[in-house]
Amino acid sequence: MSTPLPPDPPPAPRPRAYVFFDGQNLFHDTQRVFGSTEPDFCPFRLADAICRQEGWDLRHVRFYTGVPREDQSRTWSVFWANKGAAMKRLKVEFITRKLSRRTTSVKLYDGVSVRLTDGTTYSGRLAFDDGSEVPDGVILEVGSFAEKGIDVRIAVDMIRYFAEGAYDVGVLFSRDRDLAEAIEEVKRLSRASGTGVTLASAYPQAAGASGVPGTRHVPFDQAFYEQCRDPNTSKYFPKK
Repeated sequence: MSTPLPPDPPPAPRPRAYVFFDGQNLFHDTQRVFGSTEPDFCPFRLADAICRQEGWDLRHVRFYTGVPREDQSRTWSVFWANKGAAMKRLKVEFITRKLSRRTTSVKLYDGVSVRLTDGTTYSGRLAFDDGSEVPDGVILEVGSFAEKGIDVRIAVDMIRYFAEGAYDVGVLFSRDRDLAEAIEEVKRLSRASGTGVTLASAYPQAAGASGVPGTRHVPFDQAFYEQCRDPNTSKYFPKK
């Protein structure tokens, strides 16, 4: 009578992953690389797809973005309120910061390129309301909104959750080099505690593009991105 074979050992548990999205950084990258005109990605789908691809166990997704007040931009205030609510229904933690007004001086010259609101670029002469050309050398004061404290909050959360033992893999959807110090601090904590950690940055694949220094780079192409779009994006904008 043959001796029964011992049972196969249970599979090793997959590394637990926490995913951190820098919303505006990702949007500007998808706009530049894939031609997106609005933040049409689904953070949960992107996080889940990357973790499945890499063999990681997705445990938590956190999304960070600046959001204007309604008096600053009703369109984007309503959009992010609706998109944020949709993310929360998928158990994505939605973290926001207020936007501050910023003024930038722009010197005009022949053939200046201007980014239009629809995402296209105009190159050529500019004109005043009366139809006269704007001469070379004129300095315009251009107002824009800037988010404050997003990278700091991401850095704090990355360090905090690793120190609490919440994840084995930290994934950044960002190419912001300001996060490199947080990456190094998590690595230092890992060495000090003898706990292994994998830190990765995921981003749209483009010539010359690279992730946050000190991370494993995980670029994704447009076909991958298309499968992770949010089909309800148009519904988040205010009704006309």
